[in-house]
Amino acid sequence: MGKSEILSYPLVKTFFKKLNIPVHRNDRMKAAKSFIQAKNAIQDGWSIVIFPEGGIPDDNLPEMVEFKSGAFKLSKNAQIPIVPITFLDHYHMFSDPDEVLGHAHPGVSRIYMHDAISVEQQNALTEAELSDYVFNVLAGPLRERGLMKK
Repeated sequence: MGKSEILSYPLVKTFFKKLNIPVHRNDRMKAAKSFIQAKNAIQDGWSIVIFPEGGIPDDNLPEMVEFKSGAFKLSKNAQIPIVPITFLDHYHMFSDPDEVLGHAHPGVSRIYMHDAISVEQQNALTEAELSDYVFNVLAGPLRERGLMKK
């Protein structure tokens, strides 16, 4: 799943529209349809990758921003585990595709794959508690390396 604006980026849109579910963040009806598409994809056996931030902040990178609730609603509704993954280097390797001369550069992307959060663990938490829990899990490696203050 990814923001629908990606469909306007030349080259990237070719791959995106075949492999992803666009999320129209400014249209509640289309956003709801994306949620249904994702649930159907899960029922068909597909894995779904969601970046729950709903966007990348323009400053203070790699500070994370508060998560949107959609990923957690989807997980609880579909009764599937969550596998949190922290990306340690993406914030300085990628730039906005609109910035032709942006700071993007190739490099090694280090990730930290956390233990899965089971359906049972999720059911014991509200969506807000689950969101906070996942936020702290993902932020842990960033904090340990001094990349994130909070």
